[in-house]
Parts: sequence; structure tokens; C-alpha cells
Amino acid sequence: MVAVGCMSTKQTTIKENRQAKPAVINDRAIIGQMTREATRMMDSDEAVSMESLIEQLKKEPRAKLGLPAGKGGRAEEVQKAIAVVGGVYKCKSCTRWHVAPASGFLIAEDLVVTNYHVVNQPERSALAVRLFDGRVFMVESVVVASERYDLAVVRIPNTGITPVTLGQAAPVGAKVDLISHPNQKFYTLTEGRVARYFMTQRDRKTVPAMAITADFGRGSSGAPVLNEAGEVVGIAASTESLYYTENDDDQKNLQMVFKNCVPVSQLKEIIGE
Repeated sequence: MVAVGCMSTKQTTIKENRQAKPAVINDRAIIGQMTREATRMMDSDEAVSMESLIEQLKKEPRAKLGLPAGKGGRAEEVQKAIAVVGGVYKCKSCTRWHVAPASGFLIAEDLVVTNYHVVNQPERSALAVRLFDGRVFMVESVVVASERYDLAVVRIPNTGITPVTLGQAAPVGAKVDLISHPNQKFYTLTEGRVARYFMTQRDRKTVPAMAITADFGRGSSGAPVLNEAGEVVGIAASTESLYYTENDDDQKNLQMVFKNCVPVSQLKEIIGE
């Protein structure tokens, strides 16, 4: 029996949920702040060069990392461990530093997963990481990478943030969510299902891949594909558009866009999990 004047645990939870306000994302503020912080660190020579990071991509593509316990849960909890991974560069039109955002996520307090192709950008000068809480760090090193799997794990200073949990392979038809930064629309959640597993070519080798129906686009590379428990089951990698008519440079009548991902098993393989 619940005493008069008191609320049950269930009632308290409902009230807390009603009072909880979602985080409001200011896209222009995020890219502006990330650019300012990256500029400060670039101008003070605090950044490891992209040339050095690309050289480190050639490391042995396996490492036993011994990850700490991560955390799944609701999207608003998981997004704290999702990062903006941005290549820092100067364009030909001005002398200012710019940032080209992609996606990534923490698997340890100081380790961020993204795609190999996000790091392998020789036209960039360095790589910056912005966390959900607003802190910006420069990438210090590449810990492990695989061109074949299109994966890279990079190190940043210790963040104190609880990382995400790596889940098991999701079956075809399983519901999944994706949180990414398409075209600088930061922390966008899309939902869908696992569409299929298939064979593709990477680094001139045949490798299994995963397709999902959740939308993503430019800027989403390296984003986590999450199961209903908030665990990572894949990593967004690329899109492939299907046109009804496609001759040379003439593409007409877009029919489908395939969203291709790296299965979580390949990440576990290179980090020794």
C-alpha cells in the first residue's frame, strides 16, 4: 500500500520523464565552436599532423585493447558517447582553418572508432574530435586500423565519459537506430532495420558487409548502428544510389539508396574482443 501524500516509484518515474527536456542541438554553434577550438590548437602547434596519422594507419591491423565496461540504454544516454570527428584543413579561398565533420563513438574513455577513410585524407592537416558535452580534442594517434574493414580506432585525451557497449551481430529484420551528423545536422537519429548481409570489395579483397534501411548521408561515416538495447551492432560506412537509367554521367530516376555498414564483428576482430 502506498501512503497518502507519497508517490509510487512508477508515478515518480512518469513525472521525471515528463519533466525531462530533450537536448536542443544548435548546428551552427557546434561547427563554429569546433572550428574555433581546432584553430586555436592548430595555431599553437598542439596537433599531430594528418601525415603522421595516415602513416600510423599502416600499423598491424590487430590489437588487444581490453575494453572497459560500456553502457547501452536510451538514445539520450548513448549520444553522450557519440563524437564529431572532423578533418581540419585550409581551403584555397581564404587563410582560415575549416572542419569537415564525420562521425565516431567512444569505446573507451580515450578511444574513438571511426572509418579508415575518415582518417585517410591527405588533403587535411589534422583530425579533431568534439564530444557531445562540447569539449574538443585533437587526435593524438591511431591505435589500430584496417583498410579492408574500413575501420580506425584513434586515441584522444581521457574524457571521463562512459563508452558505448559493443553488442552481438543483429539478425536480418532486427530494428536498429543510427545517430550521426549528416551534412552538419548534428546528432540526428534515424531508425530502420537490418536489410541484409552481403559480400563487397574493400582494399581489393572480398569482405562481408551489412546493409540497413535507416537513412544516413555525408558526414555519417563512422556513426554507430545501435540495437534496441543501445549496443553497437555496426558502423555506418557508405551509401550507394540505384538509378533506373545510368549511362556514363547521365543518371535519372533515383530508385533506392543502399546504406552500407561495417558489421560489429569486424571491429571486435581488430581490437581483440
